[in-house]
Amino acid sequence: ITLGTGLGGGIIIDKKIYTGFNGAGGELGHMVIVKDGVPCTCGRKGCWESYSSATGLIMMTVEAMKSDTGKKSLLWEMLEGGLENVSGKSAYRAAVRGDELAASVVNKYHAYLACGITNIINIFQPEVFCIGGGVSHEGENLLNPLKELVFKETYTRNVPQTELKLATLGNNAGIVGAAMLGK
Repeated sequence: ITLGTGLGGGIIIDKKIYTGFNGAGGELGHMVIVKDGVPCTCGRKGCWESYSSATGLIMMTVEAMKSDTGKKSLLWEMLEGGLENVSGKSAYRAAVRGDELAASVVNKYHAYLACGITNIINIFQPEVFCIGGGVSHEGENLLNPLKELVFKETYTRNVPQTELKLATLGNNAGIVGAAMLGK
């Protein structure tokens, strides 16, 4: 998956991109994880993308800051009081510095992200599950909690487990993928 403005995904089976019978398969971000949840740009409600993209993380951070009526959170200081300055990095930066409100946002974000990842692992049992995109730059601050949450919820035991890892190609992933298609 790619965690950016949206939540992109791809499924590779037997070294081939899975597209379904009609070419539209693999839209992982539009799997509903919260029934009647937050409206998604696709027209549905509760899509994984609405909660686990960088946009979803920003939305959760802004909502948390709005609920902080006393403006006690470090987020207000770090963002110079401006909700328009919130980015996908904001909650992580403040959480690392010990801010409880930011930590609660990050934990909530991890829970939503882990829900979708667990669903996909339980359905496909992939050998490797890669996470890329801007939010993946949080590195171990993202990956370690996710591993713990995901592997608590996967139903398989006493068999090899899916390897959860960060993608390594960064912004070159699309170019490399396109080149590999032609190979």
